[in-house]
Amino acid sequence: MNSFGASVILAMVVMGALAVFVLMPIACIEWTWNFAASILTMLPPINAWQAALLYLAMALILNISGVLHIEFKADTID
Repeated sequence: MNSFGASVILAMVVMGALAVFVLMPIACIEWTWNFAASILTMLPPINAWQAALLYLAMALILNISGVLHIEFKADTID
């Protein structure tokens, strides 16, 4: 496999991970909010950017409350 083919495969894997972990939850939040808002209450529908902010706010609240702990570590080679 040449380097171009490997870079294309790597780009596809990264875009797939982005779709699974970021875009799909945002789409689900938007669809659920708009479905529930139109049936249960008189809340206005939201768009994808507002759903992304709601996703970020939920992640921050879960992280601050201690339910979900996000940690980035980097080990050094000595």
